Amino acid sequence: MIKNPKPMHPGTVLNEIYMKESGLNQSQLAVKCGCSARKINEIVNGKRAISPEFALILERVLGTSAEMWVRIQAEYDLALARSKSV
Repeated sequence: MIKNPKPMHPGTVLNEIYMKESGLNQSQLAVKCGCSARKINEIVNGKRAISPEFALILERVLGTSAEMWVRIQAEYDLALARSKSV
């Protein structure tokens, strides 16, 4: 099994892949998601997790799967927990 040595925060994936490729800034994505720009900013900057509920919103807005966002978040959280337990 190949393991990613350091999983990325889902906010990095959101920003670097989906927002940049779609030409969306944080404010524009916030409007599309019906949330505050602060929420998007906190996610993009790794200060806030993507909840399952927000994963469903991203699924609708970006055409991604909610499962993908939940999986990325879980992998990041597990890596963080492992690094703290060492």
